[in-house]
Formats: sequence, structure tokens, C-alpha cells
Amino acid sequence: MIFLRGKKSSGFLAVLTLLYASSGMSARAASPQKASLLADAASPPTSWASSVRAALSRRSAEVASAGHQIQHGMASWYGGRFAKRRTSNGERFDPVQLTAAHPSAPLGSKLLVRSEESGKAIVVTVNDRGPFARGRIIDLSHAAAQELGMLSKGVAHVTVRPLTNEEAVEVAQAPE
Repeated sequence: MIFLRGKKSSGFLAVLTLLYASSGMSARAASPQKASLLADAASPPTSWASSVRAALSRRSAEVASAGHQIQHGMASWYGGRFAKRRTSNGERFDPVQLTAAHPSAPLGSKLLVRSEESGKAIVVTVNDRGPFARGRIIDLSHAAAQELGMLSKGVAHVTVRPLTNEEAVEVAQAPE
């Protein structure tokens, strides 16, 4: 095993050294596929924002390809102090709108959130990322939490299901 010490050694060099040592090959004897992987690893790093955008688009594609993925878990809500702050999609947060923060649902998508305690259901639009509290699957706006009847408790057991474009249009056009 090879150990690199000192301030001048980098994690990247250590990984390359370990790759060569474990494969028993030099860089010249590596296959073309391994050489391309090493060339990709040696390319200059992308900016942080670009890597975040790429990760979010991959996650959105995974969620979209998964179809109707239903989640069960805890929901929380956020409101007052976040009013007028920018959300992940660039608009200002308005606690009186039926919006939500979800870690992986595509921004702008519609989700059906049903309270397992009260049986009430609402449709929210994803406009932010979160929740950042462990064990939560969605953060709802103040208005959405009020509709579900979870304001006093702060959290509720919910079922979250993505809506297709056709379902979202039907819900938006339904008479009250």
C-alpha cells in the first residue's frame, strides 16, 4: 500500500497512485477505456454551480423516469421568516401560495399531498429545495399546511404523489 504525506500531496494524486498500484499497470499499458477515464479525471474541475445544476437535472430525470413514485413520511411547514426570500426557481417565496420544497421533484411540478391523519389533500407546486431536517420528505408553505390542518402540530404524516400534466390540468380546472 502506498501512503502520501505532506502538504503538497493531493487527494487526486493519491487516488491515481492507488489506481495504478491496484491494477498493476502503468499509464502507458492501460487500456484505451481506462486511459479515457483517467483523462476525464484529470480534466479541470467544473464550477460548483455547474455541478449542482448537473446533479439536480440527473435527480429530476430519475424522478421523471420513475413515473408515479409515491412517498410516505413526515411533512413540515415553513412560512413567516422566509417570506420574500428567493426560492430555488428564482421567484420570491409567498407563504399564502400553495407551494412546497421537495428534495428531488422537478421545480414547477405539481404534487398531490394527502394528510394520513386528517385525510385532507391538496395540490402544491414545487418551487424550492428542502426540507433540510432529517426524516422529513417535504416542506409545505404556510397556506398548504393550513389547508391540511397541520399548523398547530408543525408536522404531519403525509403521502406525496407526483401528478402528471393531464392530472394537474384536471385539478386546476375542477369547479370549487
